[in-house]
Amino acid sequence: MVRFVDDVYVSDSVRPKLSSVKWKTACGIGMIGLHFITLADNSRDIFDIYPAAMLKQKRIRKSDRVIIGVADSYKGATELVRVMIDDCLKNAGNLSDIRGYYERYIKDHL
Repeated sequence: MVRFVDDVYVSDSVRPKLSSVKWKTACGIGMIGLHFITLADNSRDIFDIYPAAMLKQKRIRKSDRVIIGVADSYKGATELVRVMIDDCLKNAGNLSDIRGYYERYIKDHL
């Protein structure tokens, strides 16, 4: 099942409607323009960015994914990823294990 971390990274324009976005995601209701950031399914990449339309599919919605970011556009999602990497650098001191940092982030914030 798709879940959200409790301290999700969010674009400023999405922040006021985050609870509605979570509810619509759980129900499979479409949302135009939104993009979700998760850890990548493979071990070579760090993040995946999914358009909200992907989460209308029951198969995707029922898969075990944890959303760590919500943005109002693809460009906003890439900017949010930059903010996430900056946070990793600030908190971990290096960028050698970004994926590991966010795996621990998910464990701490679920």
